[in-house]
Amino acid sequence: MSAAESETAGTERLSPADFLTLGNALCGIAALRSIMVQGSFSGTESRLFAGAVLLMLIGAVCDLFDGRMARRWRSTPYGPHLDNLADVITFGLVPAAMTLAWVGFDDDWAMPAMVAAAGFFLAIVVRLARYVTAAPEPGIFRGMPAPLCAFTVVSIIVLEPPVPMALAAIACVALLAVSRLPFPKPSSRSLAGIMVVWAACGALSIVAWAAGLPGGTTGMRFTAASELFAACLIPLIMLKLRHTMRDQFAPHATRRRTLPRPRRVSVRRPGAQRRVRIRR
Repeated sequence: MSAAESETAGTERLSPADFLTLGNALCGIAALRSIMVQGSFSGTESRLFAGAVLLMLIGAVCDLFDGRMARRWRSTPYGPHLDNLADVITFGLVPAAMTLAWVGFDDDWAMPAMVAAAGFFLAIVVRLARYVTAAPEPGIFRGMPAPLCAFTVVSIIVLEPPVPMALAAIACVALLAVSRLPFPKPSSRSLAGIMVVWAACGALSIVAWAAGLPGGTTGMRFTAASELFAACLIPLIMLKLRHTMRDQFAPHATRRRTLPRPRRVSVRRPGAQRRVRIRR
């Protein structure tokens, strides 16, 4: 086998990071199955909703560490494409299905919910396609990341606002996904650790809520409210930091110096009939 053939054969094998990405996709499919067997999130069926959210959290952890694993060990050329396909399922299709199941299919708001869910799903697809093709920027994402969009939609559903307000908020999340606002990348260990701790706290509150433990509903709503507050606060902080850095490193404006205008003197040459102007 030639060197080119051996290299091609090597790229066809999945790396450990790719298997972690496929785990994210499997979590999304399992969460989607939990949502499809119910029409609302009331009563005992809230356990199915809690299971779907737990699977989304596991998928988010897989999505957080597959990139680190690929950078540390080995990556394949189609690793980013697998990551995008898995994110479309877990963070695009599952929240859209949650929206439809929460509103219901016999409600008067069923058609607006369909429009909001479809708009959110398409916004996630466009956002992920732009991420693959755009030039990477160090330290930031352009547009709200897909996992943050997904859990923001989940938080809106958990807080149970009026349906028109919830659909308008989901539409705003879709706009943030395709916007150019900067969002921080979880590239540092401290930020990744914060995200893992938040996922663990969210998982505990979901389990307590689904099991009917005392304070489970309060903890679930508090977790959802904190996530929604962070989703609204992060872009404002990033915009403030960007303007601060721009003002700090921008060159100071210098006052333009005005040179004096040269004086014109008219002299008459001897024997000449015309005037000659000499500039000094």
